[in-house]
Amino acid sequence: MSQEIVLTEARGPVSWIIFNRPEVYNAFNLDLAKGAFSALVRAVDDPATRVIVFAGAGKSFSVGADVTEVTAAPDPTRIIGELATIAHRAIVEVRQSPKPVLAAVNRLAAGYGLALALASDVRVATERVRLRYAYSTIGLTGDGGINWTLPRLIGTARALEVALLGEDIHEREAEKMGIITKFFPEDRLIEETQAIAERIAAIPAKTASAIKRMVYGSAGMDLLVHLSVEHAALLEATTAPDFGIMLDRLLAGFSKKG
Repeated sequence: MSQEIVLTEARGPVSWIIFNRPEVYNAFNLDLAKGAFSALVRAVDDPATRVIVFAGAGKSFSVGADVTEVTAAPDPTRIIGELATIAHRAIVEVRQSPKPVLAAVNRLAAGYGLALALASDVRVATERVRLRYAYSTIGLTGDGGINWTLPRLIGTARALEVALLGEDIHEREAEKMGIITKFFPEDRLIEETQAIAERIAAIPAKTASAIKRMVYGSAGMDLLVHLSVEHAALLEATTAPDFGIMLDRLLAGFSKKG
């Protein structure tokens, strides 16, 4: 019986998408790429889902493309092109989704695995995690938006060093740069990620969506324009029933402490 290469699980308001090719460190072949993208679309469209989490089975989040499949193909360029096309559709879906997307990075994220993690809204990881650009070590230039997200997160100079020298980013540097700030023992990663996802899911869906849209939209936006967008979103949020309920809960907490 063949194993499912993409596992999905609904844990309350959180939809988990788990890459399940642990024997090859969750390397993306066409089946995994297509399956993960389909699972992502379903989670985005699912009204019961408030937060989406990517994770990898076994000892890696993902090492990127399955180079064994690529090299065995009669036309490697075609396979790489198909993988990149699906990867780019997934990145667009992550960023355009109104729902927050988390990446739970287990031990290693390389190549497209790193690109997907960087494109996610929040990243958490195991202790002693390694992040690896990887593409340049086999003569490639990157996909999944990695050459766009990486310099925006760590700066142009460091991004060029990481990409051209093939240097890993380790836990301490990842934390210092703000790429990942929450690290957990491996046996607690799933539990702690679920707890973080549930905290985010407790925020009204429209509020989370508006925050995500404004933060990403602020890049390149004039401050005055952004202030106008921010003002409108703030006032709209005050008209939602959730605002009154959450405000009453906060005030009740103050009363108890007083």
